[in-house]
Amino acid sequence: MYLESVLGSRTKINALAVLVSDSARSLLEVELAREAGSSVSEVNRQMKDLVSSGLVRLERVGRGKVYSINRKHFLFRPLKNLFRDLQTIYKQVTSQIVKHVTKNFEIHAAILFGSLSRGSIRGDIVREPSDIDIVIVAPSKNVAPIKKALSSYVNSEVAERYGISVYPVVLSYEEYVSALKKDPFVIDIHVKGEVLYGEKPRGSR
Repeated sequence: MYLESVLGSRTKINALAVLVSDSARSLLEVELAREAGSSVSEVNRQMKDLVSSGLVRLERVGRGKVYSINRKHFLFRPLKNLFRDLQTIYKQVTSQIVKHVTKNFEIHAAILFGSLSRGSIRGDIVREPSDIDIVIVAPSKNVAPIKKALSSYVNSEVAERYGISVYPVVLSYEEYVSALKKDPFVIDIHVKGEVLYGEKPRGSR
């Protein structure tokens, strides 16, 4: 079948999810491989069918390859609906998690990071679904209770219903501010993360 050539591998689906989710982007091969969770050599091998079909455009810049989605292709809109719907599901789950926390605890901020905040969740929800990565910044007294509550909620309401993995990081306000001075992980979250509730801590209270 025609679709077997277009969607016949995890790498193709993940790459299409990246390209379709932000159709205005053009990505170097190494960037596409990183966001699709694959090797450059595998992307190079698998993208040939997508380029041949006309769904993906290939431009050579020097020795590099740049890929973009062909928004005029007849498969673009169906794929956009599919990946957008998946993105919406992830957003809904994230919203439910934040509501559960804020309903029961005082927090300073909820910050989304990773593939969902970038709009580049992978399309393979069976073998390798994207995770939901979220940081909760809370008063020190609430850190331990929130961790316990989130663990229970994620296991009972998210993992079983959606099959989505959630990796909440719960930090006190002081821990977050301190990490901003030395921890690349928290610095990256602070710069690139999407605020879902409250505001990003910026200094000592």
